[in-house]
Amino acid sequence: MAFAGIATVLTTRVYLAATGYPQVGNGTLHIGHVVWGGLLMIVALTVALVWFGGAARTATALLGGVGIGLFVDEVGKYLTRTGDYFFRPAAAIIYLIFALLFVAASMLGRDRAAQANADVRLAMALRIVADGMTGGLTVRERERAAQLLEHCPETDRRDAVLRLLQDAPDREPGRLARLGESVRRRATRLAQLPYAEAVMLSLLAVSHVIVAIVFVTQAVTGEPHSTDAGAITVGAVTRSLSALLILAAVAAVRFHRGAAYQLCRGAILADLLIAEVFNFNDSQFAAVGELPFLLVALAFFERTKRADSFVRVGA
Repeated sequence: MAFAGIATVLTTRVYLAATGYPQVGNGTLHIGHVVWGGLLMIVALTVALVWFGGAARTATALLGGVGIGLFVDEVGKYLTRTGDYFFRPAAAIIYLIFALLFVAASMLGRDRAAQANADVRLAMALRIVADGMTGGLTVRERERAAQLLEHCPETDRRDAVLRLLQDAPDREPGRLARLGESVRRRATRLAQLPYAEAVMLSLLAVSHVIVAIVFVTQAVTGEPHSTDAGAITVGAVTRSLSALLILAAVAAVRFHRGAAYQLCRGAILADLLIAEVFNFNDSQFAAVGELPFLLVALAFFERTKRADSFVRVGA
């Protein structure tokens, strides 16, 4: 849903800029794309309430994401008396909405099965099986349900769900699922290369130190001219803190890899949730170019931490 919303915002901004910001309507009416966003969110809710299964959830996420993107893209009009679409803080607000959505998804999805009691794990397995009864189960889905059932006490309810799991038809994963699995495998192989850690830490250290120096210099001297001195000052403080955390991680990685990874994650999250908000306020949507590297770095430390957490180098 978040990816669909982000893509919608960027596509809408590019399209409107390229076409001279056309308006749908006549001399009296102006039908803003917020209207279409609201209608798509209604359609997404209808799909979620009426239909059942994984395909319906996917359709809900995609339709809802596009609707959210069209809706929040006009946030500047809601917050100003003049209906200013180009209200400068709008870019930062839009970014913050999607950043918080990603954080919420990460927190809600993290180790849910490990923290859940037996009844919740049984319900999670049953939901997977119920989806499979209508559309079939992939190997990955079947394994996931079996893992959930392994941690449930042997009761009649567990046995009933297990029988349903065995009776559910097989299904080949779709193109999107195969693409996602391929990306995960390639990312894992890259993360396990001998020098991957050294390269990632070096790139983070060099980029963070350079960016911190640039922002501190700009905050102190006011050059080059900034449209928002406050955003530059906050960015200088945040980026300096992130740079110090990265340098501390570089110093600690030989002795305590887990602690070093936690420092890196903290630095990247500070960038994403604080520095980038002010960066979007100052640079508007040009700030998007900084995000891919931060997201790749965060994914690297998340994935590597799961596979080899708190392991000393050379142990």
